[in-house]
Amino acid sequence: MATLFSNKAVVLDKKTKDALIQKGFGEKKDSLLVLDLKEALFLLKGEKLALEDKEEKTVNFDELLKFCEKREKNFYNKFVVYSDLRERGFVIKTGFKFGFDFRVYPRGKKPGEEHTQWVIHVATQEEQISVPNFSRMVRLSGNLKTELLIAIVDSEDDVNYYQCTRITP
Repeated sequence: MATLFSNKAVVLDKKTKDALIQKGFGEKKDSLLVLDLKEALFLLKGEKLALEDKEEKTVNFDELLKFCEKREKNFYNKFVVYSDLRERGFVIKTGFKFGFDFRVYPRGKKPGEEHTQWVIHVATQEEQISVPNFSRMVRLSGNLKTELLIAIVDSEDDVNYYQCTRITP
């Protein structure tokens, strides 16, 4: 069981918390496990987590999705990418403080065990990325000693990944 707060879900149950930590979900804060909304939605979709609000009312997948879409721009596309990578066996964390949507760790590794394999920018097939913004992303990923992936979500919710690296002659 987890409780939904403003932009996070908090897991209190020790058994659930331990199982989720083992699989690379959330961040430990004191005796709590704090889940990002994409993590909570993914677990809710897979029926691996029960969620309630502060008034102890059960929150289902559709309700949480609507809640998240109101709070974060492009949330659904980010969730599609998050789900795709999680289903492929990767551990994904938010990348906001690094200027990206996600940080992705190699399969079977968690933060602290291995360095970030990729940083990801999520875009739609209609989105245009300016040259200065693209240059910034490539340069920043290089500074972080990781690879940049641009994840393009099409109209059928399929994801194509484009790896971008800086080439210096």
